[in-house]
Amino acid sequence: MDFLNVAAIVFFLLVWVAVEPLMAVGWPRKNDSLSVDMVRIRAAWMREVLTRDNNFIGDAAILGHTINSASFFGSANLIVIVGLSGALFMEPNYGSGGLIAMFAAQDPTWFFQCKVLLIMATLLRGLSDFIWAVRQINYCLAAIGASPSRDEDRDIVGWTNALTLVLNPALRSFSVGVRSYYFTVAAAFWFIGPIPFIVATILSVGVLIWRQSWSDAAKGIMAIRKLLD
Repeated sequence: MDFLNVAAIVFFLLVWVAVEPLMAVGWPRKNDSLSVDMVRIRAAWMREVLTRDNNFIGDAAILGHTINSASFFGSANLIVIVGLSGALFMEPNYGSGGLIAMFAAQDPTWFFQCKVLLIMATLLRGLSDFIWAVRQINYCLAAIGASPSRDEDRDIVGWTNALTLVLNPALRSFSVGVRSYYFTVAAAFWFIGPIPFIVATILSVGVLIWRQSWSDAAKGIMAIRKLLD
């Protein structure tokens, strides 16, 4: 593996590891980040759950939809991972045509396998996040069901904080799983070469940051958060 390929994979791994902790604290726009604003909105949601009439059907349906989405994405990840595992036993110069022959014919087998393993690693991270999201959302549903009724003496602030502490990590895990696809796409460009790999990593993170901070969805969420404040 030459220096350029080593630099590309090191750059990718550093970005991959650093992006999620940075986004969790609102980088690059700490006060107007979708991730941070959603924490405030979810807290308002949990307060509404506790103060509206005792009817959790709508809230359960919303969380149930999220569980279904996480299960779907997790199943899709698992299918792709199983499919890719077969590529680990292929020779990169197999055949006389096709994408593998075009981009990886000159690669040693171990180098080709490293590229496949990197894609599998991004998908495995997403799979683990989707599985953890499903479990945490189930915990959240149980916590909401256990919350006291309006006729009982209760600490609204305490219950709101407790429910939010359960809900936020669950939906954050789901978001992390979805964002893992950006890195899967970038990792796939390593088959073309180290320069496309680096460029794809930068572009993927750039698109991700823009959608989190400057997209119409982020602006809408920011407006809602300001109304709640």
